[in-house]
Amino acid sequence: MGRMGQVGVWGMILGIGLSAGGCSAASATVKFVEGDLQAVLDSAPQGAIVACEQSQPLIVGKTLRIIRPVTLRGLKAGLPEKLGDTVLLTVESEGVTLTDLELHGNYDSVDQDHRAPLIHIKAGKFRVERCRFFDASKDGIMITPDDGAGDLVGGIVRNIEAVRMGRDVVSISGGNGGQRIRNMTVEKVRLAKGYFRGAVEVSDGTDNIAIRHVYAEDAVYAIDVQDHGARIEGKPAPCAPNTNIAFEDITAVNCKHLIRTANHDLGHAGLSLRDLRATNCREPVLITNTKQVRLQNLTIINEPELKKPPIAIRNCNEVKLRDVTITGLREGTAPIDGRNTYNLKVENLQL
Repeated sequence: MGRMGQVGVWGMILGIGLSAGGCSAASATVKFVEGDLQAVLDSAPQGAIVACEQSQPLIVGKTLRIIRPVTLRGLKAGLPEKLGDTVLLTVESEGVTLTDLELHGNYDSVDQDHRAPLIHIKAGKFRVERCRFFDASKDGIMITPDDGAGDLVGGIVRNIEAVRMGRDVVSISGGNGGQRIRNMTVEKVRLAKGYFRGAVEVSDGTDNIAIRHVYAEDAVYAIDVQDHGARIEGKPAPCAPNTNIAFEDITAVNCKHLIRTANHDLGHAGLSLRDLRATNCREPVLITNTKQVRLQNLTIINEPELKKPPIAIRNCNEVKLRDVTITGLREGTAPIDGRNTYNLKVENLQL
């Protein structure tokens, strides 16, 4: 299957720490070497650890589903070539942990009309750590509830590396239908090559989201805050706004944007950004339709020189920029485009 190779077989399951009479969830461990992983996930007791110790990656032709709170550790898997519209793994229960996964997509053989994320998380109180993603046709991790499922609350994503991604490494979205994603932390995400998007996206009804330590190179953006319109055809309610989003320690190299907000005037508010670096980005900062924006400690470096303002703050209100350094701005070019923005304050701007 492309870069990963056509490998993987279904074989047997080994259980460790399970007696005939069962055992407590805290001590239950299942060792997966080869075989029907879906059967293992379906039969593992609540709270169990499914520890994958494969000699070869698993080729997944049908979406794997986690339907109870378990830990999946060490899975190496990929999608076959030309298989579109197929998520590799879905999380459908609260309280699931995913650690040390290595997942491969099939970007080279699936067009964007049939893209799908590697992981789709539909329930809260999850944890995803120490994962590596390659060649996804869409996102590495898409965190979005099903329509009508209510708000998705609580989650941690950390220590994620991704290479050659079709869309975002981590995408957090309420799902365009009025639902919200609340109380999440994302930290230590690194992307090398994003074809159509970037490292982290928050959109369509996110609230109280903290994102730290993000690096993106050769992508559209490092971070993005957006909505897909006030009302989407077929959705049960208008899109909810994004509120109380905080970014810290964000780096973009050879991207179009360090941060982009592709949103509409839907009541987006409370955007905080600090410790940002953009190197050779064509439009480093683009923030629109947001109230209460705070941006502190921003460094922009460009070669060749930029010919238009590197900071665009449009249709915003209550904006404060502090400690901004810009290197590589053509003489006579304004550093900030603040069209239709009210109460814009700038402190310590250095050119």
